[in-house]
Amino acid sequence: MKYAQYGVFAIAALCSNNAFALESISPISGENTGNPSISVVGSFTGERLRSGDGVGSSSFLPLSETEIIFGANIDPHARLDITMTGSDAGMAIEEGFITTTLPYGLNVKSGRKFLPIGRVNSVHPHALIYADRPNALVNILGPDVFIGEGVFVDRPFFVGDSMQAFTAGVFGAANAVAFNPSGEKHYAGLLRWTGVWDSSDFSTLELGSSFVRGNNAISTSHSQTSLADIHLAWKYQNLSDFAVNIESEWMRNAQQGGVGVSEIITDGGYLLADIGLNRNWRTFARLDYSRLNGLAGQALANEKALSAGVVWKVSEFQKLTLQYKTTRHALPEVAAAYGMKVGDQINAVLFRWVVAIGPHGAHAY
Repeated sequence: MKYAQYGVFAIAALCSNNAFALESISPISGENTGNPSISVVGSFTGERLRSGDGVGSSSFLPLSETEIIFGANIDPHARLDITMTGSDAGMAIEEGFITTTLPYGLNVKSGRKFLPIGRVNSVHPHALIYADRPNALVNILGPDVFIGEGVFVDRPFFVGDSMQAFTAGVFGAANAVAFNPSGEKHYAGLLRWTGVWDSSDFSTLELGSSFVRGNNAISTSHSQTSLADIHLAWKYQNLSDFAVNIESEWMRNAQQGGVGVSEIITDGGYLLADIGLNRNWRTFARLDYSRLNGLAGQALANEKALSAGVVWKVSEFQKLTLQYKTTRHALPEVAAAYGMKVGDQINAVLFRWVVAIGPHGAHAY
């Protein structure tokens, strides 16, 4: 892909939500200052579950989540974005942060944000091609998106025909799976690097890594949690709307519980391949793998899952996903998320209908 010939496409290709936002490479404008854009996204997800011993459950297209999104430029130097979510549990602020541009190409985001760990965690669930959350992320980060409240600084820049971005941040989070099981908020630091290269006129390669470390307060001393992630994505998109996406990430959670206590290590990752047949239809397959080691009295436990599905993009404002997923030897977090027993085989059929009204930005490339 040559920037002179495909300039607009190159910017879209390189500026994925997973790496850095478009405002990271362009100054904030006053286009909608004082007049926020408002949009609503509704996700209706039905599922039918069945374990290997015949235990099952089902739900028929409940409104699983509603997002109400407000965004506007405060002035030429800063922007405010707020996302509220609603479900059976009530309303909550999912994200709320200020983006400020500084000299030397620095961007500062302050507030509550999806943490930029790997690829999936920083993307809103309705924007994912599949209807669930990869098992590895459930086992390592929990069933919900890992969110932190703090300050994040990023600096994107071009190196030859590539774009690179570095992010550093300090945040507090009350993640009961990755950090403290009591759910108390503790502080941690984050470092991230992402690079994107052109691999041909119509394809890009993305590589990245992130690291998080902080006190989990499980014990009064020597109780730290470390999260490390590496990820990659190769994307092909030609001018006839045929597309191929291959992406993967691998994550490790190493949790120290104090002096003389065995370290609990959870590894996991996924490999996704999806094909866009045209602008309306896509198909995908995903392999999940997780491994748990360190629980007292238990040997190394492995979990595998395989998913396949088809997506019908009716328009920019409607999308339907049908997915089948089978999980073998479910680890504790996945078993709890599905209401099954640890070690079960779980078969699931999921159907998701996502609708949106109002203006909304482009999804991740």
